[in-house]
Amino acid sequence: MKSNFVYVFFFTLVLFSCKKDPAVEPTDDNELITTVELEFTNSKNVTKTFSFQDLDANSITPPDKFESIVLDANENYDMEVKVYDESRKPRVDVTEKIEEDAEAHLFVYKVTPASLFSLKAKDKDKNNLPVGLKNTGKTQGKGVGKLHVILKHQPPANGKRTKNGDEEIGSTDIDLEFKLEIK
Repeated sequence: MKSNFVYVFFFTLVLFSCKKDPAVEPTDDNELITTVELEFTNSKNVTKTFSFQDLDANSITPPDKFESIVLDANENYDMEVKVYDESRKPRVDVTEKIEEDAEAHLFVYKVTPASLFSLKAKDKDKNNLPVGLKNTGKTQGKGVGKLHVILKHQPPANGKRTKNGDEEIGSTDIDLEFKLEIK
């Protein structure tokens, strides 16, 4: 009898001491993005817009539009990003949602070769981390390369902020590589 009690006690102890860790739950979902517009305004206040558009949002089919970026050499630019979901009518301005939820979004820009064009975020979220909807940059001499545009979605998990300025965190809403020509 005493040994049965020990077994039951031990089994109960093991059963109740096993705790399952709670799953990490993000607090919001990724946005559907069908259109990305990059507006470059030079020091003479001339604006050029270059866009990507994939209305069916299917990465297997070719996009409806994917323009090459052509900028002037040795010029300062302000660059603003506008993002839309055109799968619905009227189109949804996702840029507004990104602005409202800036502490969960990070645009990352990679230029290849890096000497072609420097680009830095001007806007910050409430935690003083970059957002990247509004940027400033300077082209160098003439050349051809690529501008890689990435939007990371970094929502809080289990009530804790995940965005820390690191592009490796979170999921990817946008991952586009524009051809870039500096004339």
